Amino acid sequence: MITFVIPYFNEQDYLGETLASLAAQGDRRFDLILVDNKSTDRSAEIAREAAAAMPDIQVQFLSEDRAGKLFALRSGIAAVGTELLGTMDADTIYPPDYVGKTLALFAASPKCSGVMAFNALGETVSVSKWLQVRVRPDHCHTGGYAQNFRTAAIKAVGQYDPAIWPYVLEDHEILHRVLEHGPVIYAKDHVCRTSDRRDDRTDVSWTLSERILYKLLPQSRMKWFFHQFLARRFEARGLSNIRLREQQWQSDQSPE
Repeated sequence: MITFVIPYFNEQDYLGETLASLAAQGDRRFDLILVDNKSTDRSAEIAREAAAAMPDIQVQFLSEDRAGKLFALRSGIAAVGTELLGTMDADTIYPPDYVGKTLALFAASPKCSGVMAFNALGETVSVSKWLQVRVRPDHCHTGGYAQNFRTAAIKAVGQYDPAIWPYVLEDHEILHRVLEHGPVIYAKDHVCRTSDRRDDRTDVSWTLSERILYKLLPQSRMKWFFHQFLARRFEARGLSNIRLREQQWQSDQSPE
């Protein structure tokens, strides 16, 4: 079994389709934890309607009043009772074989600490992205929309915690802590599809030079990279984890 944690904030335009893709999974060995992070739209109602359409799946509904994805993830992961867990985003579509492939990759690599999937338009990841994985298999090549971990490993490193990492790119930072407990596995045909609203996040993410340095440094230098180098730069630019939420809210309020 694996438990998927999905935090959401005002996702009424996307959440229903995401949960419908999970309802269509061929492998039913999963639970869901849906964490409402102070939504003010119909997201919570949509979540319960969608869950009712899959009565064979155990679904927990949680509310996290502290604003920010880190708090929602932390609450959700604390409630996980299965050996494996995955984080998902509320605006992502998962193919019908997503659960089956995730569990199969864990079973095939009993010493791994995680299994990752890619954001891809087709059935496989691009050649360039796969080459990056081959060169740096111990780096993050995906996001929180498709990261799966052994529950004991992510909890052993403190999971998501603002006291450890209060900034954006939490999905990259957490992976390098979890790697202390074993490698992560990628497969070129293990994919999902995120929404197109992610196209421009340049003002809430790292710079090109920071990204290049990340790709060049070995895993042994990641603690320095995140907690000494990048943390200072993110602090100076005000890139706290809640910044992405604020950008989303401002976009939702903008006139069409």
